[in-house]
Amino acid sequence: MDSWFLAVLSVGFGLAFVRLQKGRRLVGLVKASTATGILCCLFGWFQVFFTFPSHACPELLHRVSIVHFDRYENSVFPVQATCHWDNGERKELVSGWVNPLLFTCMAVLTGCLVTLAVFAYRRHRSRGRPAAECFPQDHAR
Repeated sequence: MDSWFLAVLSVGFGLAFVRLQKGRRLVGLVKASTATGILCCLFGWFQVFFTFPSHACPELLHRVSIVHFDRYENSVFPVQATCHWDNGERKELVSGWVNPLLFTCMAVLTGCLVTLAVFAYRRHRSRGRPAAECFPQDHAR
């Protein structure tokens, strides 16, 4: 199995939190993007913290010219763990889908939160007026 299987699986777990009730879709998307982002981040951190450079980044002794391990770099955000050898080769130890999915979840969450804030602001401004003036499309039915 490729690493895309884990991405699809984590999106599926995140979508389990979506409840498509009328008027509550944004809240469902907030829950789904938050859950998916947290699962993705935890999986990436698991790959970073439980990687042992001595096992994941071996000396390349089987080559004609021996290549020695140079350094190991890791970061928590964006999730990254990379082995570097002295001949310039690199090996990324975190799955390639983790950071794109994490940033996508963050973008969806930000968009939903901005939209919810705009709706709350409009609702707050329209407290003194009749509902037909605030939301004419709801009363046109």
